[in-house]
Amino acid sequence: MQSPSEPTMTSPFNEFVGLFDHITSSSSLQAYWEEEASNVKLPPKIDLSPVTGRITALRISKSLVRQLIYKGEPYPVCPCKIYHTVLLKDVQFPPSDSMIKGLYFESKCLGLSADGSATIDLPRHKKTGAKLADHDRIDQAVERFFQVTKEYGLIVQKDQTQVYHKRRWIDQLHNWNIPVYLDGTLDFISPIATPGYSFESATIDLKLTKDKDVCDSFSNGLFHATPWGNMEMADFTEAMIYRLIFGKPFVYLVFDYKRENPGFKDIPIITDINDPDPQKAAKAGIRMADLQNTIRWVINAILGWESMGWAMTPIAKVCATCPISDCKKRNENSEV
Repeated sequence: MQSPSEPTMTSPFNEFVGLFDHITSSSSLQAYWEEEASNVKLPPKIDLSPVTGRITALRISKSLVRQLIYKGEPYPVCPCKIYHTVLLKDVQFPPSDSMIKGLYFESKCLGLSADGSATIDLPRHKKTGAKLADHDRIDQAVERFFQVTKEYGLIVQKDQTQVYHKRRWIDQLHNWNIPVYLDGTLDFISPIATPGYSFESATIDLKLTKDKDVCDSFSNGLFHATPWGNMEMADFTEAMIYRLIFGKPFVYLVFDYKRENPGFKDIPIITDINDPDPQKAAKAGIRMADLQNTIRWVINAILGWESMGWAMTPIAKVCATCPISDCKKRNENSEV
């Protein structure tokens, strides 16, 4: 369904990518970006004018995109909820069980999480204080991580861990009236050498999952799980954004904690549009084109929602988990 935020686009994802020729050569890619690095964390995704209250700058991250759209299909959203929980971030979601487990795993492996904090323990047995089964299995995954660092020549250094960058987004086909950036915090930068490939320096992204071999991208209607066992069906927004921000090869290290046969897999993602292998370069070009369209849609959607006053839009499955408790339309019903 076409969003009211798409007045300048005939179709948000079938539109021809006019910049494809611009991004398929290294010389034009350098001109396409203005780069900026910073050690300062910027939790909100928007800056607001103190006079008008309108957006004066927008930062697009992989997590923002994943909450709005997946492989070209927008999720149902309430603009008011997006404004407060995703963009301004003045209303926070309580972390889910899987999020807490992921933060714990990340903290144990790298020393801290992307926000600079560390999760040093998990909920334990209420009566005995003993570790629960998942806790034990996640600790075993941490041990596997350190085994993998030795086997693959990974180097985890403090100054190369949880690195934040942002980069100006310039679109020659669109002239938005605010600056737009891509931003992100990577897990760590390291060399990696495996039997199948090696990189002198790569962006390494740690993932903890219940099952590294799941092949279905199942969805609850508001989020899609990554099919780690069938990556050809995955959304490559994260890998492509990180390629543009950090300019390095991208590798997932995926660890699971399932009961039977837990383990890990490394998944290098093709992201280099200038790869000497023409088949890889072509695949990266298609993914880059998808990313171009995704970013364009996200910008238009956000600016469109702003122009409509961040309308409260009651949608049953969106309202069910909304932390904005005083929303006037929270319990409003519609015909079905």
